[in-house]
Amino acid sequence: MHDYSARSLRRPLAVGAALLSIGLLASCSSAAPDSGGTDDAGGETQSVALSLDWSTYVAYHAPFAVAAEQGIWAKHGLDVTETLPGGSGDAAVEVGTAKTDIAWVDLSTAAASMLQEVPITAVAKVQDKNASGLTVLESTTLESADDVVGMRIGSTPGGSDSTLIGAFLNANDIGEDEVTIVNLPANGKFPALMTGEVDAISGQVYFYSSSAEAEGQQAHGLSFSEMGLNVLDHGFIANDTFIEQNPEAISSFLAAYREALQITIDDPAAACATLVERSDGEVLQDSCETQLDLWLPLTTDPAAANWGENTSEEWQETVEVLTTYGDATGTRDPATMFTNDLLPSD
Repeated sequence: MHDYSARSLRRPLAVGAALLSIGLLASCSSAAPDSGGTDDAGGETQSVALSLDWSTYVAYHAPFAVAAEQGIWAKHGLDVTETLPGGSGDAAVEVGTAKTDIAWVDLSTAAASMLQEVPITAVAKVQDKNASGLTVLESTTLESADDVVGMRIGSTPGGSDSTLIGAFLNANDIGEDEVTIVNLPANGKFPALMTGEVDAISGQVYFYSSSAEAEGQQAHGLSFSEMGLNVLDHGFIANDTFIEQNPEAISSFLAAYREALQITIDDPAAACATLVERSDGEVLQDSCETQLDLWLPLTTDPAAANWGENTSEEWQETVEVLTTYGDATGTRDPATMFTNDLLPSD
């Protein structure tokens, strides 16, 4: 067993809380409603600023590329602009401080922010099953949480994985002196794994496993849920003031995304081609298709009557995990952390 000491294990949540508390200073005014022009039918368009959850485009951003390329945003009366802040925690900061209006984020990370009274609320849940966990190369054993002891684990401060890694270790009684958390940027974790700088990386297992395969290496992993930690995964949050002032815009946004998601499901290859072009080649076609094949089954069917719905039970469970095993603190009622009132009705 390696003899590594833990460093910065609790830093992500502590720093996140400090940054997010700053967001309260700007919470009194959301990004101002702006009629950006006219839609295809000649009506006014609503400008919406969207934060994504990664520093670059990745496969599960394909529906956003489809919505832009095929004019779906405009069809629904929207002019959508995107930012790539680097992680779900950073995206929550952007929305909480009204830099943007809506964000695509890991909802468990958003829950930790909400506990700190950041003025954001979940407006839709897209991913039913949480895919976050640890990924290792073929030569490294990872069959249970016990195998994590002694590992150097790459994690991204400000990313969704930084919210969960500490909770996972605590839930499995793995002490801070039994692992080393190596803080890396989102686009630095995979190279660090491939070069042996770290033994494991924290994040979406299917993404990193398929990325390794594309590089001619075999990798495998376990999700945190498979190792005893069950929490929410990806969906949308919005600034509370924007929700109050622009509920129709949020419903239109969700309807447009749902339409683009269905198109992505119907033809993943075409959706990936659109994303590849939008990313200026940073996303590779084959890798994108492989990742979508693994990600799309984790989402709720866009045609389902309950598409986008959150439940009190899953939010309560997520908050209990974050507060019991993680560093999350706060008193906000989990039942107030989401709304189903803005989901598209058609």
